[in-house]
Amino acid sequence: MTAAQHTESQMEDAGIWKTWILICLAESHRMGATPISATQLHVCLYLANTLASLFDVHRVRGRVLKRGEFPFYPDVQQEIDKLSFNGVLKIESVDFGAKGQMTPHLGLGPKGLEIYRLLLNGSPDASRLARLFRELVAASFGKFLFANSAIGPIDANYGSNLVLEGEVVDFSEWTDENKNMEVARYLLNRLKDMRPQADRDGIRLYCDYLDKALALAA
Repeated sequence: MTAAQHTESQMEDAGIWKTWILICLAESHRMGATPISATQLHVCLYLANTLASLFDVHRVRGRVLKRGEFPFYPDVQQEIDKLSFNGVLKIESVDFGAKGQMTPHLGLGPKGLEIYRLLLNGSPDASRLARLFRELVAASFGKFLFANSAIGPIDANYGSNLVLEGEVVDFSEWTDENKNMEVARYLLNRLKDMRPQADRDGIRLYCDYLDKALALAA
């Protein structure tokens, strides 16, 4: 990939990430789960990205840097900041941590709600993405994401012992090594023995797996 192609790819990713961020916040808002912290938002975006094929959604990028206890996309945080400062998102409160670290808690601004409605009315892709986030928010909020969003050691991709801290977790951008989907499909196959029309339950089943695994690790 040339430098120009890399820059073009980054710009395209930035536009897609903005849509994902907005729709995630909009679906959280619809379900009364906002405000959510930037940490929770990154985890939601990561899980949606790894499980996207359950809803016929194209993932944004199949790699994330392994850094800390939960997935974090530095370039995505830049897009979150931009959407917050231009009024699409709303900063409800800020937590101040060690070494000057700040974690905003985000809601949906009026401008964001208007854009969200336009997206859903004009794009089947946006509608599929909204359904994906609706399922994810319903499956994770009120469970592990509120109590403990540090899914890093438990998540099937991010927690792999084959990937060291500071290395890139590749969940099937160039390969078929998406462990999250393997776990989801395994759980789905178990469920299909009892209920044949279970395809859309993959997100709920994977989130249940995370919830139980985190509870056991506590």
